[in-house]
This record gives sequence, C-alpha cells and structure tokens, in this order.
Amino acid sequence: MRLLLLFAFALCSSARLRADDVVSACVWIRAENDGSGAGFLVDAKQQWVVTCRHVVGERNRVDVYFAWKRSGSLVTEKADYLGNRDLLRERKLLVTGTVLRKSDEADLALIELDALPESVTALSLASTGVRLGDPLRVVGHRLDLETLFNTTTGPVRQTGRLANGYTWRGKTLAANADAIVGQLPIEEGDSGGPVFNAKGEVVGMASALRRQTPAAAVAISAKEIRKFIQGGTGFQPVQVPAHLLEVGAAQKASIGETLMRSTVWIRPTATDVHLAGVLIDKRFILTSHRGLGDAEQVGIAFPLFENDKWISEIGAYRDFFALHMKDAWRSGTVVARDPSRDLALIRVASIPNWMRPVKMAVQSPAVGDAIHTMSHPGGIEFAWLHAAGSIRQRGKLALAEGEKPIRVLANVLQIPSQAGSPGGPILNDKSELVGILAARESHQYTGYAAAREELDHFLDVARNDRPAKSVEALLARIAAMRDHIGELFGTVLAKGAFPESELALRFALFLDPQSFPARYGLYELYLKNNLNEDAAAELDRAIVQVRDSQPTWLLIRAEQHMVRKNWQAARGDLQRIRDVYPDDWPTLRKLIRVLLELNKDDEAASAVGDAVRSTCDGFATLAADLLEQADHMVKKFPATPSLPANWLKRAIGAAQKSATDPKRKAECEVVLKAAEGAKSDTERLAILREFLTKQTFKTGE
Repeated sequence: MRLLLLFAFALCSSARLRADDVVSACVWIRAENDGSGAGFLVDAKQQWVVTCRHVVGERNRVDVYFAWKRSGSLVTEKADYLGNRDLLRERKLLVTGTVLRKSDEADLALIELDALPESVTALSLASTGVRLGDPLRVVGHRLDLETLFNTTTGPVRQTGRLANGYTWRGKTLAANADAIVGQLPIEEGDSGGPVFNAKGEVVGMASALRRQTPAAAVAISAKEIRKFIQGGTGFQPVQVPAHLLEVGAAQKASIGETLMRSTVWIRPTATDVHLAGVLIDKRFILTSHRGLGDAEQVGIAFPLFENDKWISEIGAYRDFFALHMKDAWRSGTVVARDPSRDLALIRVASIPNWMRPVKMAVQSPAVGDAIHTMSHPGGIEFAWLHAAGSIRQRGKLALAEGEKPIRVLANVLQIPSQAGSPGGPILNDKSELVGILAARESHQYTGYAAAREELDHFLDVARNDRPAKSVEALLARIAAMRDHIGELFGTVLAKGAFPESELALRFALFLDPQSFPARYGLYELYLKNNLNEDAAAELDRAIVQVRDSQPTWLLIRAEQHMVRKNWQAARGDLQRIRDVYPDDWPTLRKLIRVLLELNKDDEAASAVGDAVRSTCDGFATLAADLLEQADHMVKKFPATPSLPANWLKRAIGAAQKSATDPKRKAECEVVLKAAEGAKSDTERLAILREFLTKQTFKTGE
C-alpha cells in the first residue's frame, strides 16, 4: 500500500511539474479594445506565438503576457497582471507582439514578439490526430473569471471539417477548416488557448462554441495550425518530452470506437428529431419510442468509414441514395414500442460489415459511475457526437408524456443532451449497454434513460424469437401466434377460397391487423362497389397500422392522388417511401412525373439521375417515360416547344452524369452536343426525341 501511495504521489508531482511547463509557454493576449484571448509559443527561435485571428481583431500590434511566478507560485489574478505592467515589462513577461499574418479561412494569426522570457520552451504540435473519447485539456483566460491560465478538461466528441465555419463581426471564419469538437465548457477569452492531449502535445486551438449544442467546443486542429504556420519560413517547433498517457485514455478511445461501430442514425431526413439508435445484434436496433413518431418503416444511415477514417460531417449524409450505394443505408421495420420506457425495437435484414453490435451489461451502473453516449444533436455540423458523464441518481421516473404517465425505474444522467436528439446508447466503462437516451425534456447537462432492468423487460416482451422470461412476454408470444393465424386466414380469403365478404375480411383483420391480403381484399371490395370514401379511409388506416407493407400502401395512395391530380399529396407519400427505400424504382418513376406537374424541373431531373443510378437495366423504361412526359408537355403547351425540349435536355444530362456504363455516358454526351447545336427548339426537341425513341427499342437494357 505504501509503495502504491508513493507511486501516486510521484505521478501527481509529475503532473504538477508538467502543468507548470505547459503554462510557461501559454500567453494572455490583449488587443486593447478589440478583444483579448489566449495563445501559445510555437517557435522560441523566431519568437512566434499563434492565436485565433478573431483575438487580434484588426490590430497590428498587441500586448502579450507570459505566466508570472511570485515566490515560486503562479500568479493567477488578472488584477495583479494589469496593476504591475512596468514590472512585467522589465522581466519580459509583458512584451509587444507584431501580427505577421492572419487567416480568416483557418481563424488563425501569427504574432512575432519583440522579446521572450528566459527558459521558455515552445510547445509541440502533435503529429497524430485524436480519437473519440481521448482526454483534452485547454489553458485559457475566460472573461467571466477573475483568474488567468485556467485549465478546462473534457473528452473528444468528434472530428471533421467545419462546413460553414462561424461568424465574427460579420465575417465568416474557419469555413471548411479541420477541427476537433470537445466536451469543454470554454467561454469568451479562452479563444486561442492550446488544446493538449494526454501526452502534453498541442492537438488544437480553442476557437468557438456551438451554443445550440450542449458542451460542444470547437478547436482548430494542429494539422490546420501547422499548415498555417508553415506558410511562413523557418518553422521548426521544439520538441518536448512525451509524457505518460493519462490513466484510462486508451480505454476511453476504445469506447469511442465501440460507439461509432454500433450507433446508427434513424430517419436522417427528419428535421424535427435527430434520432440515434444502437445495434444490439445483427438484426435489431434499440432506440427511443418518442423519436420515431408514428413511422412503422424507417430509413437508417450507418456511419461511413472511408480511407481509414470515420466520416462525421452531416453533409456526407444528405444524399441518402449515395449512402445506399455505399452500403450505408438500410430500411428497418418497427416491431415493438414501449411509450412508458421510451423504447422501441427496429428489425433490419442485415448490417454493413464494418458495424458491430454492443453487449448488454450484466450489472446496472451505480450512482457516480462513468457513462458514455453518442447521438446526433442539433446546432452543429457533425453527427455521431461522443459525450461522457456519470450517473446522477436512480429512481422511479416518468419518461413518457401525458397527464398521468407510468413511472419506471430510470437513471438520471449528468451528460450533455438534447430532448431533440434521443435514442443514443448509454455505455459503461466496459463498453456495455446500460441504457438508451430518452427524449424527456431536461436541462442541458441532464439526461434520462430507462434503467438496464427496464431494457431487459422490454426486450423480453418485444423479441418473440427467443424464450419468454415473464408472463407478459408469454402473452406477447401467444398474441403473435394469433396474428400468424390471422395472416393465413387473410391469405385464404384473398384467394377466393371463401366468399369475399366484408365481415370475413374484417374478422381476418381482427385476428391480424397487419394482414396485407385481408386489408387489400377489403380495399378492393370497397373500390368494386364504388365506396371510394371507405376505400380511401382503408388506405389511411393501412398506412398508420401496418409495418412491413407500409411503403406498398403509400405507393397505392400516391397513385390515387395522381389520378385525382393531387400532386402535392402524391409527392408527400412518394417522398416517405424514398426516406426508407431511396432506390425504389416504381417510386422514382412516379416521383419524376409528380415533380414535373409541380413545376419542380430541377428536382425531377435529379430524380432521373437517381433512377439511372438505381438500376443498370431500366434506362429503356425510363426513356419511354421521358418521351411520354415530353408528349404531355407538347399537348399542354403546343406553342412552346422549348418547354419539352429543355426538360429532355435536363433529364438526359442528369442521366449522363449518373450513368456508370461508359457507352451510355458517351451516347448521352453526343446527343446533348447535337441538341445544343440545333437551330431551333423544334429541331432540338426532335433530336432528343429520336435519341430516346431508339433507347426504348434497345434490347438487353
């Protein structure tokens, strides 16, 4: 025990020594009335300090303060630094810096000092990046504190490029800059502060906050800093000795990797809720009930892994058709819901080969235990954000909405969370699943999750593919058998083995509300007897109540809307199908026609491109559709041949861009050039029609 205590004391002493070494190279920068912030020494020979561009503002010269030790102790009070300027200048702890270069693109500034304190060693920029969960430490001077050289700590949440950067005084800074998102409660005044990894190397520079996202600090990466500085000359940063890794750092990184390989994004096209979920085996995903809404079939995006790197930027997930082509998209069926526990279970046919399900924890976490999660919060351009925290308390709580919701055993979490981004996994320090982030409204640093015991109960009832462990689960198995009998009965009725009566079909639906044959038989029965309102009502019920066949019912209803020329409603139904099945050929064909009727020519052309990408043997059919649409335009606007000509040109252009067959690509390119050289719109239309007519007669397409 004594040896252990001595080792711990030595480790703590070493940590204090390292902190002093680090602080000696950190600076406080004051640009008079333009602002103030932090920075750090990157080259002692050149006397260069680097900071954020927005810290120096429009100033060409700034005051730079180094750490001051008095009687061997670090002076931290701002008032002492401001009240002893003459003494600090005499000791070269307050020097003047000349701004050599600024970069709006990276939000960085390089400052040359006119003097340097003795024995100050430049900080080292890390040569490698960070991993999810890695510990970070920032040294800064936030304005709302009376002290300087404050240390802020937290883990890495995500890395990637800032799509739109951030705004400062009407200027856009750091657009497309390489950045780190940390769970760091920094504030104004910390900008420019070095961000250290566990080895004491600089991995980034604190630069901004995403205030709409809890605990999301942005840091410009060391890679970006190095590129900016090397735009000058003679940069050779002094290397400082590497330090021991912080205890637990490797374990946290492993948890981050586990989260990335198991967390999914459900309904990524939704704008109301950014819903996460977690793989619990190769066929099932566990998520939040409230985040799903009334959807029974959902589209699911998996994190992209390209060039040995996880892709976190939201922009990479906007084109769900492209995700499908990269095997990062699946359709899922909601098989069970539990509003009281805010849990839902989704079934998928398969998962990408780079994904790995998580293991269920054997024991429930105790109050104070560390936890980790991953979600897709709003207000930031990254998805799959890691967050770390702990268990605040356990108790019987209401996770559902309503006047008298049922209370369930739940964990209160100390974690940055948003009610609008639920469903993420809650893991313990062993990377085991102990909960699912609930959608209950809370303060920014408070979250809720049904306890592990409640997860076990929900899965026992929901999964009828394994033996029941409770009476409730057994009753659920019996209900599933009843549904199966109803499905068989509905199939027999639809085949005409029994009289096709409404009563019989209704009985089949009583046994199994999911029976497609029985419900479709009832729908056809209403149509046959000209009961159009009843047929429409049956369609609406089917879309709400069914699971696996919901897209089929949506397509049927979209066709009915098209017959009635209710184009906007048809578009809504077709888009709901595409949100789950982005490559569905019948949906794409109909969507092109609907978008044209809504005068959305650009979107229709984009749908043509998607249709070409979706199948290698459908161009002939698509060509026939385009001809039909052009002929419809000619009849509708006989005096304006430019309308059908321009549509065909756009459509063929989209097909040319999306075609994977070089021969097809070349054919489209040739006809587009020929159409461009036409003397009139009538001639252009004739050229394009002739090309499409030939495509419809080709074999083997």
